[in-house]
Amino acid sequence: MFRYWIVFTLLFLCKSAVAVEVTDLFTAKVALNSQTQKDQNSALKAALEAVLVKVSGDDAILSNEFIRSETPSYAKYLTQFNYINDNGETHLVASFDETRITQLFFQQNIPLWGRLRPLVLFWIVVEDGYSRHVISETDESPLHDEISKIAEQRGLPVVLPLMDLTDNQNVEIPDLWGRFIDPIKLASERYAPESIVIIRVSKNRNSYSLEDVTPECDMECLQASVTIDWHITMTQSNKVVTGDIYQGLDELALIKNAMSDITSFISKKYALTTESDHELIIDVANIDSLAKYVEVSEFLEKLSAISSVKLIKAEGNNRRFLLTLIGTPESIFASLQLNNKLKQYIDPLIGQRINEVPVFYWGNE
Repeated sequence: MFRYWIVFTLLFLCKSAVAVEVTDLFTAKVALNSQTQKDQNSALKAALEAVLVKVSGDDAILSNEFIRSETPSYAKYLTQFNYINDNGETHLVASFDETRITQLFFQQNIPLWGRLRPLVLFWIVVEDGYSRHVISETDESPLHDEISKIAEQRGLPVVLPLMDLTDNQNVEIPDLWGRFIDPIKLASERYAPESIVIIRVSKNRNSYSLEDVTPECDMECLQASVTIDWHITMTQSNKVVTGDIYQGLDELALIKNAMSDITSFISKKYALTTESDHELIIDVANIDSLAKYVEVSEFLEKLSAISSVKLIKAEGNNRRFLLTLIGTPESIFASLQLNNKLKQYIDPLIGQRINEVPVFYWGNE
């Protein structure tokens, strides 16, 4: 499994934030009732909708009036599809044309989330009565499976803690439940996440009488109301954001709502606005050879947040570039935080000066 490969690979990496390239953004798998033409058409439309949500990172895209009118025309975006058997159930797997879908986002000025996405570590603490436990990477539970499924559907690289001896030495469950950020960040370092999400799931077991039982809700239903909340910390900035509180009887439905909001929040941080171009001037300070200049230029040109690159000044080992951005300067800085090749220099004594040309250094370490 790809997610397990991520976990064990991270244990050997440095402690800088990790970005993951999502390679299946334009492919979706949907359940199929039958292989009749009607069910096939419905499944292909649903697959296109799933791809649009994954590319944008936000299911609000399906509320866009033009998108709603366009999804029935899935055929003009479709490149191929096939049927697979997954645990005894038939699914349709469809792939769509990346260029056409990207053009659709530009035409409608819809923010576009690129392939390089931040790794997010989820600490999920479940309180059931008087006991609490953490959902680990190897946990076998409907909650674990639902989180994994939603993360895959949204194209969000997610890792859960191993909860091995190292994790248990670095952080305790009361620290997680109380959201004490210092021990949580310490325990999170080995996974090198860009963001840390803490989700608390509380199952409230209350006493009810038989008179409260209805056809819609039996005793078990009455005794197991659920409350979920979430908090997210950006490891680079230490900024903490508090999400909504979700209450109800269906634990999986509530976690789905929470995961939807978390993914939408993260995607908005990194997605590229397509409304207008912006320009940004940067200096790369250690270009000491033609080969290194070519490497830097090619690197910048390949970034999805940049539409064009122009060298405007060369002085010593310093090269000044004019970048035309797809979106805002904030989006390119956020994207560069996920990549170790081009690192920004900020003087620790004076910080980042306003209106000063940002300085970067090129290197693979």
